[in-house]
Amino acid sequence: MLSRRDFIRTVLICGGAIFLKSGVVLSSGLKDTEVKAVTLDITYTTEILRPPKRRGVQIWIPLPRTDLEQEVSSLKVTSPYEYRIGEAGPNRMLHLKTDEVKEGDRITMVFRLKRVASGTTIEPEEDPQQHLRPSEWERWDRTVAEFVERVAGKEKDPLKVGRLLYDAIIDRSKYLHEVCGRGVATLFLEEKVGRCDEFHALFRSALMYRGIPARWEQGIAFPYPSEIKKRGEFEADCINAHSWVRFYLGDGRWFPVDLSEAKRRPDLREYYFGRLVPNRMKVSSGRGLVLNPPQKGIINTFAYTYIEAGGLPVIYGHNYRNTINYKLLAMEV
Repeated sequence: MLSRRDFIRTVLICGGAIFLKSGVVLSSGLKDTEVKAVTLDITYTTEILRPPKRRGVQIWIPLPRTDLEQEVSSLKVTSPYEYRIGEAGPNRMLHLKTDEVKEGDRITMVFRLKRVASGTTIEPEEDPQQHLRPSEWERWDRTVAEFVERVAGKEKDPLKVGRLLYDAIIDRSKYLHEVCGRGVATLFLEEKVGRCDEFHALFRSALMYRGIPARWEQGIAFPYPSEIKKRGEFEADCINAHSWVRFYLGDGRWFPVDLSEAKRRPDLREYYFGRLVPNRMKVSSGRGLVLNPPQKGIINTFAYTYIEAGGLPVIYGHNYRNTINYKLLAMEV
């Protein structure tokens, strides 16, 4: 006889999810906040559309790595060019170099990802001070300083300061998904319109101004558990890239927030202050990055493949395209 726990895992209970050895059957009654983990098989492909005219092509592809919130395994790379795996700070990447590329050339990475719903993490080895250095897109000016002082006043507790800023930024801002912003804090404060990078640039800038370390995390967004299909495909581009922030509470504790999704999903506003739905894949951390080997151009964030030819960036959508295909293996509730 099945135990109650096994029964819940294997049959439909009051509109929940069916979790069977033969596969996953989804239900519209599934609540995103109830999902503890999602396991996917992922195929990430970079395809050359129009070869750049310049020779000396270098390609950098972010490689997600295992951490406290995700497990990455069974990586296989297929490429017409030689490649190596390197690291730059906390970030891991695939690097390829060739004199020229041909139309239709493809680099493919296949791996398994298990992402868990996450909350505050304990990371005593992480140096908080390195997350007090703003990138060029997050430097504050007088208007940002005045905004922070008006919102947070004399409050010193990092958690309370974070909540005051979280609510103030969400309440004053409009979210637009089908745009690719640069994540400039001062511009977002003025314009009040943007997507994830804009929301989190201002939030991070405001926290750093108050001396609270804040870590930028970058990745790719997948469909919510309540919306995901057994199989899917989408582009790994600036629209499907996604960012979020963790800020430091002290004693090795890092607290996650996702302001843009809280704005986009008002029903999850409370949830996203301190927790993250496992509908994402983290691929890098930080902004204004130097890759390995160093690139010539400026890297704002590193969410998907970056290519240079003759030291100049090539154009996404014109010269190359990235595609993610996923297969849903398991969903734990």
